[in-house]
Amino acid sequence: MIGTSSHNNWQSNKYITYAISGNRGANANYHGYCYPKLAPKLSFWKIWHDQIGKISKEENNKYYVQEYWKQVLSKLDPKQVYSELDNSILLCYEPNTEFCHRHIVAAWFEILLGVEVPELKAKDDQIEYANRPAYIKDFLEETMRMNRNMHGFKSLRASYLFEKGEKLELLADELEAKTGKCYNNYRQDACLLKCDAAMAEEEYKDYIAESKSKAH
Repeated sequence: MIGTSSHNNWQSNKYITYAISGNRGANANYHGYCYPKLAPKLSFWKIWHDQIGKISKEENNKYYVQEYWKQVLSKLDPKQVYSELDNSILLCYEPNTEFCHRHIVAAWFEILLGVEVPELKAKDDQIEYANRPAYIKDFLEETMRMNRNMHGFKSLRASYLFEKGEKLELLADELEAKTGKCYNNYRQDACLLKCDAAMAEEEYKDYIAESKSKAH
C-alpha cells in the first residue's frame, strides 16, 4: 500500500516515508527518505506560482497538472515507481484538502494501476483517512487522454497495459534478432498484459454504464 500525507499531518513511524518535494522536505525539517523522481520541475512551478491570483485557480491548477504530467509522470512507469515505494507514505507540504502534486501522483497510480492510494493523517499509531480534492484526478485523466496514444481503448488503464505488452513484444523481437535465442517468456508476459488490457476495458465500460444508470 502507498498513502499520501502532508509533513504536518503525518506524525508516525508506522510506515516508511518519502519526501517528494523539490527541496526534499527541508522546510519541514524532514530528514527521512526522499524520492526526487516525483518532484515537480522548478520551471513550471514558478510559472504556476506567479500566476496565482492573476488567472482563475482552475485554469492555473490545470496548467500545473498538464505540465507535471508532461515533464515528470510521462517519463516514468507507474508500476516500477509503485514497486519502489510500496508500503510507504509520500509526503509534501500542503494540507490534505489543498492542491498538491502528491494528489496528482495518487491519481496517476489509481488510474493506471487500479489501486487505491488514500490521503492519510497520523499521530503515533492512530491513522485516519482524509479527503483530497477530487477535481485533480479529473484534470489528470483529461490531460492523459489528450497526450497519450489510447490504442483504440476508452480506458486509460487498458491502454497502459496494452502498451506495456507491445513494448515487451518489441523487446523480444530485438533480443531474438541479436542473440538468435527464443524469448517466449517475454511473449507470454506480453500476451497476459494484453488480456489484462481487454479485461480493464470491459470493467471500464461496465463502470461507465453503471454511472449513467445511476445518473438517470
